[in-house]
Amino acid sequence: MRHLKSMRFRPGRLAATALLTVALATGWAGGAAAADRASTVIVAMAGQINTLDPMRADYSQTNLIASAVYDTLVTYNAERQLVGRLATEFSLAPDVKSIAMTLRSDVTFHDGTPLTAKDIAYTLDRLKRLGAGVASLIEGYESTTVVDDTHLTINLSKPYSLFLGSLSKIYILNSALVEANLGADDGQGWLQGNDAGSGPYVLDAITAQDVSFSRFDGYWDQVERRPEALVYRRIDEGATRRDELLAGNIDIGLAMADRDAAALASNPALKVSLLQSTVQTEILFNTRVGPTADKRLRRALRLVYDYEGGLASIRGNNGVIANGPLPTPLNCRPDLPVAKRDIEAAKAALAELALDGVTLKMNFQPAFDAQKQEATLFQSNMRDVGLQLELEPIAFPNYLASLKDPEMIPQMMLLEDFAQFPDPGIVLVKGYHSNAIGTNRTGYSNPDVDALLDAALAEPDESRRCEIYKQVQTILYDDAVMIDIYTLRKPAVYYPEKVEAPVASPTGSSISLADVRLAPKS
Repeated sequence: MRHLKSMRFRPGRLAATALLTVALATGWAGGAAAADRASTVIVAMAGQINTLDPMRADYSQTNLIASAVYDTLVTYNAERQLVGRLATEFSLAPDVKSIAMTLRSDVTFHDGTPLTAKDIAYTLDRLKRLGAGVASLIEGYESTTVVDDTHLTINLSKPYSLFLGSLSKIYILNSALVEANLGADDGQGWLQGNDAGSGPYVLDAITAQDVSFSRFDGYWDQVERRPEALVYRRIDEGATRRDELLAGNIDIGLAMADRDAAALASNPALKVSLLQSTVQTEILFNTRVGPTADKRLRRALRLVYDYEGGLASIRGNNGVIANGPLPTPLNCRPDLPVAKRDIEAAKAALAELALDGVTLKMNFQPAFDAQKQEATLFQSNMRDVGLQLELEPIAFPNYLASLKDPEMIPQMMLLEDFAQFPDPGIVLVKGYHSNAIGTNRTGYSNPDVDALLDAALAEPDESRRCEIYKQVQTILYDDAVMIDIYTLRKPAVYYPEKVEAPVASPTGSSISLADVRLAPKS
C-alpha cells in the first residue's frame, strides 16, 4: 500500500476518507502549497475533525471548515441581525408555518454547476432523512416547494419561529454531486472528506493534522484581501500553539489559553483579539433524579462558587460574571442578579437540608485545562461549606450519550456551552423544553415553561417572543437549574502585519474562516 502524505480533493472525485482517522505525516499540501506563503493564512485550533459533512456543523471544528467551503441561505451580521446570503429575500408566514425565499441567480458550486432551489430542497430533505447534527435545529421541517430555480417555499409541520434563524447553520449542498456519490449512507462517507460547496474556498487537501483550501475565483461575493489560500492546522496542546505562533509557523491561534494570550500580548509582533463569544461556563444540575433534584440544594450550591476568583485567576478576567442562563451578548435578557458567592447564606440554606450520607459528584472534561482548574476550585469551595465533592472526568461523546436518558444525566456537569446562533430561543427551547431529549442537559421538566416556549415558537412578532423568553429565564433562575458562572471572551492571537484582527462568528464558538482577511498593505 502506498503511503500518502496528502491527498488532493476535487469535486466529483472520491477522496480517501480514511485520512481523517489514520495518523499521517503532517505538513500542508495541495493547492495551498502552490500559493505564496505571503497570501496563505495558517489558522490553528484544537480538536479532532471527525467529518467535513456540514450536517455536523453543530461541532465547532466541522463548522469552522464548513464556513470556508459552503454557503448558507441567511446569516447574522455584526449587530446580530438576520441578513441574506444565498437568499436575497425571505419572509416568515403569519402562521409561522412556512418561509418564502428568493435566491441569488449568480451562484455556482465549485464544479461549475449553478445553484438552484432544488439544491435547497435536497439539503433540507437529506437532513430530515438523517436526523442528525444540525437536523435538530430545523425541527418541524416538512418539505420544500420549488417554484422555479430562484424561488421556493419551505413548509413546516408546526409553527416554529426559530426555523429562519436556524438556516444560518444549514450549509447548502451540490445535490447532483452528492447524488453521484451517494453510496449506502446518503453521501455521509463521501462528504466526510469531499467538497460539495459553493463557498469562498475549495477544499484542496487533508492530512491528520491539516486541512488546506484554495480561493474559489468563481465565488459570487468577491472581497478585497481574501487570502489566496487557507490552512487549518490541528494543534491540541495550547503550549504548542503558543510556540508555533512565536516561531511564525501559524498566523492565527484560536482558543488560546488565557495565560498564554497574556504572555504573548507583550510580544510586539503579535496582538490578542478577545472574541466576544456566546460561550458560557456553567455547572448543569440533574434536576430530575438524585440529590440535585431538590431545588433548595441547587439554590444553596449556587452561592458556593468563587466567581470573581475563578474569572481572575483561571480566565484572566477575559469575560463577565453571568446573570442568568443566557450568555450576556444575547438580547431578551431580564434583569437578574449577577452571580455572587455568599458562604454564610449557603451554610444557612444547607443547614435546613438532610444531607448526611449524601454523595455529591461533578463531571468535567479533563482535556481542557481551565475546566480542570474550575472543577478543582469548586471542589475546594464546597469544603468551605462542609461538603465533599467527588470529581469524575468524562469524555464529551460519553456525556452526550448520557443525555439520551434523563435518568442518566450526570448529577453535576461543568461545561462550556454556546448559542448555535444569536437567538435566545435556540438556547431556551433546546435547553429547557421537556421534549428536547438529547439537548436538554438538565432533564428539566416544567409544564409552565413548556407552555411559554410553545407560545414563543408560534409567535411571529419578535418583540412579543422576547417578553416570553424573559419570563422563561426568570423561572429558570428561580428553579436554579444550573450555576451560571461567566460568559467568556475567547483569546485569539495573530500577526497584525499579516492578517486583520479575527472577529467572532455569530454562528459558532470561534471565527468564520470565510471572514479571514489579509492585513492592508502599508
